[in-house]
Amino acid sequence: MKKLLAATAAVTIAVAAPVAAQQGMAPDATQAATVQPGTVIYGSDGSEIGTVAGQEGEVVLVKVGERMVPIASAAINPGASGPMIALTRAEVVARFDQQMAAYQAEFDAALKKGAEVQTADNRQLGMIQSVSGNTVAVQGADGSMTLPKASLALNNQGKVTVRATMAQIREAMGAASQPR
Repeated sequence: MKKLLAATAAVTIAVAAPVAAQQGMAPDATQAATVQPGTVIYGSDGSEIGTVAGQEGEVVLVKVGERMVPIASAAINPGASGPMIALTRAEVVARFDQQMAAYQAEFDAALKKGAEVQTADNRQLGMIQSVSGNTVAVQGADGSMTLPKASLALNNQGKVTVRATMAQIREAMGAASQPR
């Protein structure tokens, strides 16, 4: 999960210095622009890239069309029209789509029979038994379970991780086994 965010944040992490160079400033003289949700972010060509949806630490989430693109806050600098980055909208979209495709390929390759699955709190959940469409069958100490593929991600170490803690999974399994 963090691996996905970190990988996609690299889309613009290296653009702060080029902006400074374009503006004739030394790299250490750059000041990151202050952004709040709803702030419009502009590209190097002066066109709108997207709108700030939120911020998590040093990463600003920008809504670019249907995409939520993480951009390093250090890459956002004051510009003539407002906060800007040193890329155009087309460049941001192309880089983001490339990184998402690479992540998806790595994720799909990791979803194979025998792969370990761990929980969000780093506990062993079980082993993948099969992958069929959008579901993944996992066999663990607590029994068999079928998880939606969307509930899984790769962690920073490239391991398949379910986006829930062991306690949440056990609670859900208990609720599912109770008669209605």
